[in-house]
Amino acid sequence: MKKTAILGFGKSGQSAYNLLKSIKEDVCVFDDRNLKEPDKNFFFGKNGDRFYEFEFDEIVTSPGISRFHPFIQYAVKKNIPIISELELGFRFASCPIIAITGTNGKTTTVALIERIMKKANKKVIACGNYGFPITKAVKSLKNPDYLIVEVSSYQLEFIKDFKPFIASILNIGSDHIKWHGSKEEYKKAKLKIFKNQEPCDYFIKNNEDDYIYNGKAKLLKFSKKDNNAECFLNKDKVVVNYKSNIIIKNMKLLGAGNLENVAVAALVSQICGIEDKTIVEVTQDMENLKHRIEFIGELDGVKFYNDSKSTNIDSVVNALNSFEGNNIVLILGGKHKGEPFSSLIELLKEKTRAVVVYGEDRKLILKDLEKMIPIPLPALNLRGAVIGAFEVAAKGDIVLFSPGGSSCEPFANFEERGEAFKKEFEKYKYDYEHAPKI
Repeated sequence: MKKTAILGFGKSGQSAYNLLKSIKEDVCVFDDRNLKEPDKNFFFGKNGDRFYEFEFDEIVTSPGISRFHPFIQYAVKKNIPIISELELGFRFASCPIIAITGTNGKTTTVALIERIMKKANKKVIACGNYGFPITKAVKSLKNPDYLIVEVSSYQLEFIKDFKPFIASILNIGSDHIKWHGSKEEYKKAKLKIFKNQEPCDYFIKNNEDDYIYNGKAKLLKFSKKDNNAECFLNKDKVVVNYKSNIIIKNMKLLGAGNLENVAVAALVSQICGIEDKTIVEVTQDMENLKHRIEFIGELDGVKFYNDSKSTNIDSVVNALNSFEGNNIVLILGGKHKGEPFSSLIELLKEKTRAVVVYGEDRKLILKDLEKMIPIPLPALNLRGAVIGAFEVAAKGDIVLFSPGGSSCEPFANFEERGEAFKKEFEKYKYDYEHAPKI
């Protein structure tokens, strides 16, 4: 019997375990965290060192496990095959896969494609980093038409045969440098998405990204500069020039990056034979997902937006460029990921009235912005950031929470952080509106 190790027992690790146990495979699970061990095949915390006592035929690694983890390094040295949960799920897929990756915009694009497909009465599951893990999705729906998979660079790092029918890289910025070791390694991981594609498959490329496409799949492009591309992004509209000509405009989606997301969703849908009318209706009606330039309310003429999903510098740029004018009060914060915030200074001068910096790495961010005029304001926590931002805002201004760093204590992820921001806004709004009038 094949013996497999699963590294990490989060959502994807649990799903991989359930799938392998359903086919009676011999599985051991390892996690660095001190979790409760369900039975003798689980090794958590210090017990994880028993990993070296076994001989495994294969290792399934979770996205949270660094490629520099001792177990991964040991497996590489011993030539033990390592695959991601994405690769494992692909082995059991019974339908074509649509795979979307990129530094920013993956979730919105996957959600768009899912809604278009369902509107067209297609049987689809959105999975990967959005919805179910793929190892759960492959067992969740009988005879699906497509799996729509949000794919991370972590998952692509350890693929072997993964081959999507349609793949797209929305954009490549700077992110996850510590995990991959360098921006070049991060980019290499992203480009693996098309390495196994064949001439009957499709790859959709951002024409402004600076890599050379050398895959075998049919190449379609979207571009802000080349109006001969299969999809041309023209200010506030998307012009599709592929199977038929359609123009998508008057969209509810807010954010400069959402034009890229709509472009890819439209091209994917045309490849799959969806009617243009359906594509236009869904893309025009779609609104921003939670924590992605999400409008949360207004206080005394100041509008507040929650963009907690902003975990890198590129996403801050996208958020700032989503608004006209120079009346933004920007809240930055979170863990500093090594990418200097100083690259934002010129755009901040152009787009913001003021900048507030909160959280545990505020000193590092403030250091990056030391040449910024006016000087950014420090805040200890989110409540202080909300109050400070409102105090320096004027009627008609926008307070934009777009941290640019990953979540830090006490938040486990960007969702918790975004919900906390919304609660702090609601609390302060209530206190402000019920305070005695002067």
